[in-house]
Amino acid sequence: MIFALSRSLVLSALVMLVVAICVGLLGYGYVANPHGLLEWSSKITLLISVTLVLLGIRPVFRVLHWLSFAKYWWFPWLDGEWRAEIRSNWPKVERMYSAAKREIPKFDSLAGPFTSDDELVTTASVTIETGLFDISIEITPHGTDKTSRTRFVRPRWSKPDRPELSYVYEQTDPNHLAPTDTRQHFGAGIVEYIAKTGELSGHYWTNRNAEAALNTAGTIVMRRVVTAGFMTRLLKRFQKEGSWF
Repeated sequence: MIFALSRSLVLSALVMLVVAICVGLLGYGYVANPHGLLEWSSKITLLISVTLVLLGIRPVFRVLHWLSFAKYWWFPWLDGEWRAEIRSNWPKVERMYSAAKREIPKFDSLAGPFTSDDELVTTASVTIETGLFDISIEITPHGTDKTSRTRFVRPRWSKPDRPELSYVYEQTDPNHLAPTDTRQHFGAGIVEYIAKTGELSGHYWTNRNAEAALNTAGTIVMRRVVTAGFMTRLLKRFQKEGSWF
């Protein structure tokens, strides 16, 4: 998630951290003069390294993100389970493929509007894992063994625009394939975080069977799966057991 910040802001934060440590050492008398800071250079480096390691632990980073109100000035916390609705233009691509083989009458794909008959709607489970240095997304379409895993994710928030994620993913399908499909393909997408609804919404496109001009594109909307909190789960457990003691 650190890449959602500009380089200048990251450098400024590191400089401020080093300055704060130096001022603290001088202020509390651990160092008699600025020259003595050189003797502490290795310890300062170790302290910064330990701090970064701790922030690399997801629960620790989550607490810091919450305490610092980072969702307002850094980037929203997207970690967790989501449900996706994916709309693909595959039906229209398939019609063009069938028309090229003369299995159906020819048609002009630019003449008419894009209708609901021209898109395929599927649902999927999505898992987003967020850390200080990386974000990963895994998408599993319902009713299939296909899995999409991101190879690259870049957060960006350039106000007043909405926070957004740009990503590149790889999808694999271990099952029997249709002649128009491939066992592996790559794709990319851009989704925006809509604070009012808590959704991630945007577009994606793939290179699936691009050599045959069968690559697809579409839209994706992800909605967070709301899970019960710790106290709620504890209360339900006691109620199920029928006793508080």
